[in-house]
Amino acid sequence: MHFYRRWQPVAAISFDLDDTLYDNGPAIVRAEQWMLDHLRSEYLATAMLDKPRWLALKRTVLNGAPELHHDVSLARQQTIRAAMVAGGMADQQASREAEQVFAAFLAERSKIEVSESTHQLLARLAARYPLVVITNGNLDLAQAGLDRYFTLICKAGAGTRMKPAADMFEQTRSALKLPPEQILHVGDHPETDVLGARVHGFRAAWLNERQQPWHALQLLPDVEINGLEELAGLLL
Repeated sequence: MHFYRRWQPVAAISFDLDDTLYDNGPAIVRAEQWMLDHLRSEYLATAMLDKPRWLALKRTVLNGAPELHHDVSLARQQTIRAAMVAGGMADQQASREAEQVFAAFLAERSKIEVSESTHQLLARLAARYPLVVITNGNLDLAQAGLDRYFTLICKAGAGTRMKPAADMFEQTRSALKLPPEQILHVGDHPETDVLGARVHGFRAAWLNERQQPWHALQLLPDVEINGLEELAGLLL
């Protein structure tokens, strides 16, 4: 643990999800492959859809609707729909099928592995502090077994911008009725988590399990930790 700023006690904690509470990579790779396999096997319109075609279509969809950059769920659903329409499916049917495929993708994507030590830590923290999720992603926390620890879940999308924008930090501050300097945000990403928290007045704990150099940061966190377990000594 390394302190960059004088430590002061906090009254609440917000957490990033992906690559903070669990390793997100394997789940996304598996779910992406499931989605492509499903689209190829179940629909004639997407029988030839492979990874390069999917990525090219995704870029086209995002370029045509820049607001989707802040909504990973809707962006994926719209890309699935676009793939179906491009393959000859009627618009209304494509919309219905895309919604169903996305729901199944989300279930696959939410099959993440959270360590028992992380569950234990969250339970201990939740007994002492209000805990909040601030995520740019779309994990189903109930399916993942994480929802019980959190009093508030803030997700980007549906008009709410991704971190490091102010939206979810402001939602958190307003819901907790606390000044931002009394809320600690814990996350792994130098920009979306550390910069986002600091710019909007939150305290920041940088989870740096990958040993990134500190000079990659635009603003320094309050504290750098090498593993979530270090939060126990800091906060309990």
